[in-house]
Amino acid sequence: MSYNFNLKLHPWGEHPERGNVEIDESAMYGAWEYRDGTEGGGLWFERLEDGRLDLTDYDGSFALPNAVIDALRLAGVSVEEIFE
Repeated sequence: MSYNFNLKLHPWGEHPERGNVEIDESAMYGAWEYRDGTEGGGLWFERLEDGRLDLTDYDGSFALPNAVIDALRLAGVSVEEIFE
């Protein structure tokens, strides 16, 4: 399957070289990664009644990095506290 990552986030703000998050809103799928290749993984979403994306699952590491969670929330994605 080919993805159209139409939403690109930079969780590490001033340091975009550290990594990124990309989301294909129509496929309800995204991915996050550290640019040095040490970690990364998938992100799965559902759409809420208000149209926002809701994070339902992830993989790639034991804990989703706080910077990724913060970037998703700043972009309007619903991320429940269970992912913290």
